[in-house]
Amino acid sequence: MLVGVAACGDSAGKRPEGKGFRVVMVMDMAGLGDKGFNDAGWQGVRRAVEELGVGGKYLQSAEQADYVPNLNLAAQQADAVLAMGFLMMDAVKKVAALHPGTKFIFVDGRLDGANISSYDFKAQDGAYLGGIVAAMVTRTGKVGTVIGMDIPPVRAYEAGFMAGIETVRILEKKPVGYMSANVGDFNNPSRAKSLAQGMIGRGADVVLQLAGNSGLGVIEATKDAGDSVYAIGADLDQDDLAPGKVLVSILKRIDVAVFEAIRSAVDGQFQPGHHLLGLADGATGLSRMEHTRHLLGNRAEEMLRKAEEGILSGVIEVPGKVEEVEAFEVPKL
Repeated sequence: MLVGVAACGDSAGKRPEGKGFRVVMVMDMAGLGDKGFNDAGWQGVRRAVEELGVGGKYLQSAEQADYVPNLNLAAQQADAVLAMGFLMMDAVKKVAALHPGTKFIFVDGRLDGANISSYDFKAQDGAYLGGIVAAMVTRTGKVGTVIGMDIPPVRAYEAGFMAGIETVRILEKKPVGYMSANVGDFNNPSRAKSLAQGMIGRGADVVLQLAGNSGLGVIEATKDAGDSVYAIGADLDQDDLAPGKVLVSILKRIDVAVFEAIRSAVDGQFQPGHHLLGLADGATGLSRMEHTRHLLGNRAEEMLRKAEEGILSGVIEVPGKVEEVEAFEVPKL
């Protein structure tokens, strides 16, 4: 099926058959095994298979040119098509119009349409907390970020992270330098590893990965760099990928959003439109830091608690764009 264009599969390794509700997930180029964005989406589908009894299947894209044919194929086979990733936005808009009887669930951006339910995340909320952790833990006073591509969902993460660092700079009078690099690809771990190694060579001892499958290279770079150099994971809890070397993971509960979207479709409660989820919805936050919690002191713990309270109460509005960070008014924590 689409040999050379798409890889296919389902929760049982076979094409789902039968009269039940069918879901086909179309992945971006990073695909399964990225330990983050796509894997999180597939977790949501697998949960729907197990708890709701739906048929679940995926189509994996090798390049952006695969998006339209994969989405078309999915729409021909599914009651609901799950489209993963901001870069798929134009393709979803085009294909959804051709299949008005199929429900489309789009993750990581705002997309309107009579049969499209789009989910977006205030990733900056969790990233703000992650920036506080990074700035409080760094010993060298240098923190970096490796991004996969320059797109709004990634920059929202980075903006929140930068705001968290700035909060520590101001409140704790701790000088923390920041550097950023762009892989230009979500599926190039070797390139990301090289960029992270360059940052580490310039003194960075905490490096955030916002690069999908490429981000696994960032974690590898910190594993090779010595005991006091740490990575920060994203999307899924990546702490166990390198216990003690992943300082914390900034969670983006794509799995929960996907499951709830599928459940609403199965129950006949499908809601077209834009759904923006943040800390208050349990859609972002930090991992439990089971391997690294001891690196946080009492002051860092206090700042995290107050920051979370401030976001939940609406007192703290974390910037979602990098250009807004400079104007961010640092709260008293």
